[in-house]
Amino acid sequence: MKPVEDLANPALLLKRALYWRMAFFSIIILLAGMAIGASGMFLWFSNQKPKAAVPQTVTINRAMRRLEYQLKLKKPQAEQIKPMLRKCVVSLEQVRKKARPQINQDLRHMNQGIASVLEANQMKKWKRYEKELMALLQDNRVRLHPPNKQRSQQVKPTQKKAIQKPVQSTE
Repeated sequence: MKPVEDLANPALLLKRALYWRMAFFSIIILLAGMAIGASGMFLWFSNQKPKAAVPQTVTINRAMRRLEYQLKLKKPQAEQIKPMLRKCVVSLEQVRKKARPQINQDLRHMNQGIASVLEANQMKKWKRYEKELMALLQDNRVRLHPPNKQRSQQVKPTQKKAIQKPVQSTE
């Protein structure tokens, strides 16, 4: 059994107070260390941001991987093709930058022309459709022609069925 402590004894009270003071300051030091460590890591990693890849580089690398896979290119062939592909992508990017203002102007004129013809209820629908259309144009996902079908899906001229017009009765 543990002996009962005398609370009137000042030495025991001082010992107990020192114990709790040490525990309190130990926790404060621990928390301060965690805060300094976390802020130090934040400062370190905020300066260590990797440079963003240039879209042209991403495009070229993606195209090269696909070409190497599909054409089964050898290393010397790939090394010869990559500069040509890079030159073409850079050139196309310059053309796109030059043409973008004209495209935006043409789209504004189209929008104004369409808006001048529509009624109020049609205008609400057009605004909704216009947002979708602009998003598609910005993403370069609009295709003027449907994609070519694969050869296995194409219908040969001999397989086409004649379209029969409905017979009109003359009564």
